[in-house]
Amino acid sequence: MKTGFTPIRLEACVERHLEINPDADKKDFTRHLKNALSAYRKGVRCQCGNPIWVIGSALAGNMCFTCITGEATPDDDYEIDEAL
Repeated sequence: MKTGFTPIRLEACVERHLEINPDADKKDFTRHLKNALSAYRKGVRCQCGNPIWVIGSALAGNMCFTCITGEATPDDDYEIDEAL
C-alpha cells in the first residue's frame, strides 16, 4: 500500500483540475493555487499545527490534508512538487 503524496507540477495540476472540472476558471484556480503555495513557502500552518496541503488549500483554505479530507494519509493524492 502506497502512503504519501504523488508529486505534480503546478501547471499539470491546473490542467488536471480543468479536465475534471470543465466549468472551473483556469485563471482563478491558478491564482488560488499560487496563493496557497506562497502561504506554504512562508510556513503557514493548519489550525491543527501541521503544514498545509497546497492543492487542498487552494480550494478549502489553508488547512492540512487530514483536516480537509478527514483521512490520515494521502494515498495516491497529489501535492505540488515544490511543496514536497
